Amino acid sequence: MQENHYSRILVAIDGSTSSIHTTDYAISIALKNSSQLFVLYVIDAYEYSRLSSSIVLAPTFGSEKYLEEKNEAEKLMNKIRERFRLKVKDNTKFKEPKTEIIEGVKSVATTIMEYAESENINLIIIGSRGRTSFKKLLLGSISSNVMKNAHCAVLVIR
Repeated sequence: MQENHYSRILVAIDGSTSSIHTTDYAISIALKNSSQLFVLYVIDAYEYSRLSSSIVLAPTFGSEKYLEEKNEAEKLMNKIRERFRLKVKDNTKFKEPKTEIIEGVKSVATTIMEYAESENINLIIIGSRGRTSFKKLLLGSISSNVMKNAHCAVLVIR
């Protein structure tokens, strides 16, 4: 019997509609293959430090925005765990997804790839578009970068 090639699947999310759609795909693929699912949300720490240092009249603006994003990410992770439980129902054979929110000190794409390597991921699933309209102009700078440079297979969901 052949070993499951995609036993450890990572889905990288950013809270966009596209990433929610991508998560549903990842859950389905993980369940079909009896794979361990990892869900990663990377907070772009550089963006918030830049906001904090650039606003003279409201120096806490960046840190407030950071905490707001972190809270939203935590709510999203809870929602994803619940979606997973609903699909699994009472089947105890499947492990709950490992969810992580990471403050990326490097680029978001680099953080995703480093996390994937550290967790021995063999399939990364990522949406083709991010949250901002600028990123929608391209395939998605993050998904494109991950696709070109990851150590493992990458599935980009449109």
